[in-house]
Amino acid sequence: MGKYLITGVQGSGKTTVIETLKNFGYTAYNTDSVHGSTKLQNIETGDTIDWPNGSVDWGKYAWNWQVEKLIKLLKSDDTVFIGAVVSNQEEYYDLFDKVFVIIISPETLRKRLSRHEHKSHHLPGVIERMISNLENRQYEYIKSGLIPVSGEGTPVETANLILKKI
Repeated sequence: MGKYLITGVQGSGKTTVIETLKNFGYTAYNTDSVHGSTKLQNIETGDTIDWPNGSVDWGKYAWNWQVEKLIKLLKSDDTVFIGAVVSNQEEYYDLFDKVFVIIISPETLRKRLSRHEHKSHHLPGVIERMISNLENRQYEYIKSGLIPVSGEGTPVETANLILKKI
């Protein structure tokens, strides 16, 4: 059975698509919700730190998969979907049969982030910064070989687009 990564910018719909795939009966994980599978780490030392109250200095810290936990999630005879956007994900693309990126418009991102659960997205200027970087980030994902999937529809529509491509 296949192993698939669904990635994209924060607010693109990864979590709701993963939940939809679970509802369809697939084995699917959002690694942000799996204890110990991702950690905030100092880039230079690798030390794990607690999530700060304010914004994260992404020049100093990285949100990294912990490889042993990731491999454990993928060890299954079932088709497995992983939903995530992490700093070190490119190092592990070879563990997946296909890597999908959910593509959305700036308008959709603004709408989703305005009601997103992460408190850091509601700090001054964060949504505008994320929107200003959206096109470049999505272009880089596609340029690196990820399979684009529209996230403009409902989570069911996006999940079905992914299923058609596997």
